[in-house]
Amino acid sequence: MAATKILDSGSRLPTLVVMGLRGARNADGVLSPTPWSLRVFLLVNVVQDFGLGLSGLLYPRHILIPLKGLTPLNARFVGSLYLGGGIVILCAALVRRAIDTRIALYSLFVITALVLGMTFVYWTPFTAGGVPKLWMITYLADPVLVPVFLVTLGLVRSTAPGPHRLTGLFLAEAVVLGSAGIALLLAPDAVLTAWPWTLSRLLARVYGAFFLAFGVGSLLAAYERRTAAVRPFLIGSLGLLVCTLVTSLLHLDRFDDGPVRWVWFGMHVAGLALFSLGLAALVRTRSRDDLATAGP
Repeated sequence: MAATKILDSGSRLPTLVVMGLRGARNADGVLSPTPWSLRVFLLVNVVQDFGLGLSGLLYPRHILIPLKGLTPLNARFVGSLYLGGGIVILCAALVRRAIDTRIALYSLFVITALVLGMTFVYWTPFTAGGVPKLWMITYLADPVLVPVFLVTLGLVRSTAPGPHRLTGLFLAEAVVLGSAGIALLLAPDAVLTAWPWTLSRLLARVYGAFFLAFGVGSLLAAYERRTAAVRPFLIGSLGLLVCTLVTSLLHLDRFDDGPVRWVWFGMHVAGLALFSLGLAALVRTRSRDDLATAGP
């Protein structure tokens, strides 16, 4: 099917100019390119996410996170979560149009706001080695800067909303990760015994924050027809599954026997297959707007 533009030229997003940033469209109605300020902001977060993620995966006993005393399994799992998020943000930092960073920005806001809240609620564990200054600066700045970018760049709403060929996949991800995230955040005691390995209440909420952020991102991706906007989140979701599966296999001896173990690995295998097929479908598309012309 030939790709066609799906932008509604009759609707105009705000063209606010704040701090030198334009709206999602310029004065001619063309989608604005990603400004250097947004790229720098995203890349700064990528450096932190990859630093935390790689340190957790490769050197679990020396993970660069304020929480102390994490087991190698939990450190690697936290690292996997940061790497998955970092991949989303890195891919978003490389897109040509500002509107295509929207999903990554919303997901970033959710995770940073929740982790900031947890830092204050669990202040003692987070400051056992002293007040983490860089950590606090990052998590205080991001929940403020992300809404500024969303509003001043005109990214609050999608320019191409609607279902598409990958809507079902993203909705499934939203249900699985979103419900798991809410359960871990609001009622961790109810799921601690069902978790495949031993987990503290604090770590359950840290995991839940990341799951909920991915759940929000997948829900947005389910109704975003621009391929360039969906691609970063799909690649990051696939990367997250790869990292968590590798972590799980490295610590297989820590998993409890029983049906939960089979469900855990079964969902990973199914997720890897489905997201790989989804990525292959995106690779075959030549236009950034091809998802718009495909039926749900």
